[in-house]
Amino acid sequence: MAKARSVVLGVGCLILVVGVVLVALVVRGLAKPKLPSSAVLAVNLEGPIAELTAEDPIAEMFGEQPLSLRDLRWALVRAAEDDRIEGVRLRIGAFGGGFAVTQELRDLIQGVRASGKWTSAYMDTAGEFTPGNKVYYLASACDEISLHPGGDVNLIGFSVRSPFIRGTFDKLGIKPEFPGRGAYKTARFMYTERDFTPEAREMTEWLVGSIFDQLVDGVAQGRGMEPDEVRNIIDRGPFLGDETQEAGLVDHREDWTTFTERIDEKAGSAKMVGLHSYLSRSSSRSRGAKIAVVTAVGGIMRGESRREFNPLFGMNDIMGSETIARAFRNIRKDNDIKAVVFRIDSPGGSALASEIIRQEMARTAEKIPIVVSMSNVAGSGGYWITCGAHRIVADPATITGSIGVLTGHLNMESFYNDKLGITFGKADFGANADIYGGLEDWNDQQRAIVDRVLDKIYDRFVTLVSESRGMSWDEVDAIGSGRVFTGVQARENGLIDEVGGFDIALIEAKGLAGIDVDAEVRLVDFPRAKPWWQQFVKKKSDDQVAIESVLREYETMMRTGTIRLPGEVWMPPVVLE
Repeated sequence: MAKARSVVLGVGCLILVVGVVLVALVVRGLAKPKLPSSAVLAVNLEGPIAELTAEDPIAEMFGEQPLSLRDLRWALVRAAEDDRIEGVRLRIGAFGGGFAVTQELRDLIQGVRASGKWTSAYMDTAGEFTPGNKVYYLASACDEISLHPGGDVNLIGFSVRSPFIRGTFDKLGIKPEFPGRGAYKTARFMYTERDFTPEAREMTEWLVGSIFDQLVDGVAQGRGMEPDEVRNIIDRGPFLGDETQEAGLVDHREDWTTFTERIDEKAGSAKMVGLHSYLSRSSSRSRGAKIAVVTAVGGIMRGESRREFNPLFGMNDIMGSETIARAFRNIRKDNDIKAVVFRIDSPGGSALASEIIRQEMARTAEKIPIVVSMSNVAGSGGYWITCGAHRIVADPATITGSIGVLTGHLNMESFYNDKLGITFGKADFGANADIYGGLEDWNDQQRAIVDRVLDKIYDRFVTLVSESRGMSWDEVDAIGSGRVFTGVQARENGLIDEVGGFDIALIEAKGLAGIDVDAEVRLVDFPRAKPWWQQFVKKKSDDQVAIESVLREYETMMRTGTIRLPGEVWMPPVVLE
């Protein structure tokens, strides 16, 4: 009887959800007036910006549609071409996304500006006791910048602080052992060292120096200054109050109400149209030849894509090898798809999972063109999965490369015994039965086994890159050894083909597929993002899966004494604000 009631309740809920969705679709259809003949696109950048979000008519009906990079891209590209759009009014807050994503947004705004339309940016502040580099860098793409009278411009350059947890391990009685291939494969040093090694410091300085130069050049170009002048300004920052205008960093000091009134007067008869309203009232995006977009975000692991907990790194997005491999298999079944843009934002992870994805991508590349578009990071395993694509495009500030391998072992016996009072009974059958455990040091025989595994993975990685990039094994090894580069540096070293964002990758894909550059295309997503009302009927919600992941990790720690590490082809994040 209880089971029957549960089934009836579930069916009832499903009918209710379907009914709400249908109502939302009808309301959206009825409430979609035509776009005014003269309009200004109003864009508010605040909070997280996902790579891709699902179309959700219910959220749209209540004004809660989440912001995605895909929607921003489409709206700004369309606005540049749309004769009805007079200009763009941009409000910039504390928005999510890395420096490379900021560059893509900046390029889109510059595209509007280059089309002869005005662009105006408003900021409450560029950082509030925090760096404001990213916010100001984006604003500098506009014709004019307004700042609230109480706001500041924290254009101060980049300060990198990399954590090392060896001291914590020593206090807890945990002994780390992390061999690897490549002196620049620095991820392992966060466990074993207390500060940068000489190679790690060298690499950090060339990475951050490259991105700093990009910041300087972008601001200089946007504000009509010389790069040396911008460097001097940064060295004198932050700028407070009237100093912001005196330094030439902003054009107006005014609050939001004054700004909007001035822009309304500037716009004349043109009507303000919000981003989602503009998207819903513009022509369909479902015309032309089909180009697949495979969006792959997060650490690379076997299985399905998900969110997962790691005791050392917290909750993270996981790029599941089965999810992405299935996407490429499904693309091969669709004969109407003319090309693929493979959009990657990943620090890598499992070597095997990376190879599973790469193999399916390469099989698809035998049938149709594939162009990789790298977002904030495509390093280590995130670079591995590009091998075999026809072209690779990266933003100037994309973090990529890291052709190297590492593995790790934590002996936690003293921690459990001396700190927690937990002891473990031991029984091993096999000389190396405990090689993957966390309660003993490796012996010499086991270290030799680990070395063989590392050599195998590194040789495979270098060979794949060599074959993919038309370089010798030794040439790849010379720029490998774990070295990480920005997109600009990666092109100089032959690891990518073009510097640019998603739009450049799309142009490359069109060209390889024989599609005119100016022709409209239909972007088809693999895997497709699902709105909440579709996820409602799934067996488990993402939150439930994440909670189970936390419990499973802690259960494994307490049962076996081991902590699972991110993978053999992984690099730590490089975060710049």
